[in-house]
Amino acid sequence: MKFRFRKIIPWAWFKSLHAKLFILTALVTSGITVAVAFQINRNSRRELLAYSKKLAIETSQAVEADITTRDPTFSDPRKIEEVLEGLAGEGRAIFQIDVFKAEGKDQINFVTSSNDDSGVDWKPGMVTYMTVGTPTTDMVDLIDQRTEKTNRGWRVYYPIHNPKEGRPPIGLIRTYCDLERWEDVWQANLENTLKLLPPVLLGEFILLWVILGAVLSDPLKSIMEAMRKLERGDASARANVAHKDELGQIALRFNQMASQLERASAEREALVEEIRGLNSNLQDRIDLALAELQAKNQELEQLMERNGLLREELGQQERLAVAGQLTAAFAHEVGTPLNLVHSHLQLLNGQTDLGDRTRERLGVIQAQIERVGEIVRKLLGHTRRPRLHQEVLSLAALVADLQRLWTPTLALHHIHFHMEAPDPCILFVDRKQMEQIFINLVNNAVDAMPEGGEIHLQVAADSTSRPASPRWSFRLTDTGSGIPSELLAKVFKPMFTTKPEGKGTGLGLAIVREIIRAHGGEVHIESQEGQGTSVLFTLPGVTTLEA
Repeated sequence: MKFRFRKIIPWAWFKSLHAKLFILTALVTSGITVAVAFQINRNSRRELLAYSKKLAIETSQAVEADITTRDPTFSDPRKIEEVLEGLAGEGRAIFQIDVFKAEGKDQINFVTSSNDDSGVDWKPGMVTYMTVGTPTTDMVDLIDQRTEKTNRGWRVYYPIHNPKEGRPPIGLIRTYCDLERWEDVWQANLENTLKLLPPVLLGEFILLWVILGAVLSDPLKSIMEAMRKLERGDASARANVAHKDELGQIALRFNQMASQLERASAEREALVEEIRGLNSNLQDRIDLALAELQAKNQELEQLMERNGLLREELGQQERLAVAGQLTAAFAHEVGTPLNLVHSHLQLLNGQTDLGDRTRERLGVIQAQIERVGEIVRKLLGHTRRPRLHQEVLSLAALVADLQRLWTPTLALHHIHFHMEAPDPCILFVDRKQMEQIFINLVNNAVDAMPEGGEIHLQVAADSTSRPASPRWSFRLTDTGSGIPSELLAKVFKPMFTTKPEGKGTGLGLAIVREIIRAHGGEVHIESQEGQGTSVLFTLPGVTTLEA
């Protein structure tokens, strides 16, 4: 189908049938589209509310089943706490779960909660929720103690049925389901709907314009053009309409009338000959136009072919860029342990006999070779986001192990390392990723101090953390060359480095930031050119009791 550009005269077009039908249909379809879109969003909100309510009830059922199975007498609250910690907490859909024990028919006592027990609000009058026999739900305001933000959420009271049939409930479960993430999902759906509505409506208008043009405007224009030709005495005028609707019937009747007029003027031979000459001339012009059109089509095909080649080349460039980044990441990750192996080998070659120290260094070499294998496996699975394997870890033990790795390198460059940290300093982290953080930061510090210097690690409790979720603040400072202020904003970008060519890949700090963020912390750098650099970051810890 060929589409021609219509030169529209505004006021004349507004008076046309095409304009009236287009405006009316556009208003109706756009109204329906908007109504349907917002109705779908309303329904999705209702479904999210229903699902979160069901989730709160099902969680209460799971807690009830565990209590009646494991500890129906509430003799060991720790068992209940273990269940609650696995089902509720900050960052989860289930915000908080409280468990109460029945004391007689008219009294209820608090047992334990998934959050801080001292902050649980309860009243003995809640015993009435046990007599209902079915879950009781309502909507309440939930306050996030971390952000002091108020969110809406479901509150469910669920009686703990007595394992012995015919007996009254033995307790009560109160479950809070935070609707913040569901509200975020619904808000995202609404924003996506608002973003999609304009292009959808524009597409509807364009499609409606094309359809009305093909179904109505083009046939009418063809019929009117044929009528004007016939009025000018052209008996060969015909309406080129192939439709079988009413417009097609009108065009057919017009063509039949034009044919009768043409036959009636057949006796005018001179006029017919002249018309034939005009037709011949017209055919020549058509052939010429067709030849020009074919030439234009060939040019268009060549342009499309060139466009395809350019797209293919762009795709290759993108793939090469990705391959380059992966290669740089591989070289960075593998280079760190290999440098350590090289340092130990230098020390080993300088000794005249083998002793216990030599065997210890051989063990270090073997450990680093295994680390290289682990890194290669990580690179092979780069499309999967690595999962944290957090464990309770002593900072002093971690640094002691690492010092055996980097001591030869520091000694070779005349660099002294010392640490100030409280005892005990217990972390809850992934050990391998912690090794990667400190090795990357120490290597950066070494590169910044070619003439020697000091590396100072200071550790203190984070003042902004809560007792239930302690965090540690780290400051690793070197006395190196520092970083220019105009480059500080770029140091965490992948592939950016301030080191000379061949000395770095620009991935070390980017990897450090990703690991720290995966542990829920943040990192930033303070530096002055010529006065050294400090890297500040936070890591999660554990309470002394948990440790």
